Amino acid sequence: MPSVLAYHRPTNLDEAAEHLSNAHHWALAGGTAVVPHARKQRSMDVEMVDLQALGLGTLEIDGDQLTLGAMVRLGDLEGDDRIPHLVKKAARRELPSALRNQATIGGTVAQADPESLLLAALLVHEARVQIHSQPETTLGEYLSGDRRGLVVGIVIDTSGRGSMASTGRTPADTPIVAALARSTNDGPRLALTGVAATPIEANPTAPTNDLDPPGDFRGSPAYRTHLAAVLSARALTEMD
Repeated sequence: MPSVLAYHRPTNLDEAAEHLSNAHHWALAGGTAVVPHARKQRSMDVEMVDLQALGLGTLEIDGDQLTLGAMVRLGDLEGDDRIPHLVKKAARRELPSALRNQATIGGTVAQADPESLLLAALLVHEARVQIHSQPETTLGEYLSGDRRGLVVGIVIDTSGRGSMASTGRTPADTPIVAALARSTNDGPRLALTGVAATPIEANPTAPTNDLDPPGDFRGSPAYRTHLAAVLSARALTEMD
């Protein structure tokens, strides 16, 4: 039997949040993650809450601060001159082109993929997460917390220069580990993927301090730690 019992399309944030307060109601943004997951979880009855009618597809800029509505598609980031180069580059590598035209920035944040280059790019661009009826929080705090609530927007600082260094089994593969860096007036910022449960910010002067990476068939914890050190140095150098 189908696992999706109902479809809702709320027209305001309060209605959407009320639906999503039920654990069996799942947010449907681009559908690239939640739809395949629902198909696999056929023993679980769920109801889909479509976010398309909430007006969350806007981009607004105020000086160096850019606010991305949660429903902005990853494909839209690539051709917009207001988007920092590092964020564009990371978005292009996040998914195949067809899926980038479906996937959303809010969905990417909510999924918190540990290997997401886009999340790492947002981290070094000092991203803050706007959640309906909750205080704004940094992306790092959001990723390390319980990730509850309806994400409505992401605010980033567009200033500075960025760079990326990564290692994968092939150039087209998702990197085993990646390091993304950005220059700021207060010094460089650095983020890593593939070394923790989510992408994380690291100390640019000691990027492997306190790292405890997971291991899998692509690389042991020791190998991932070594990659983190080498790639961090490369990204920080290329940023200059």
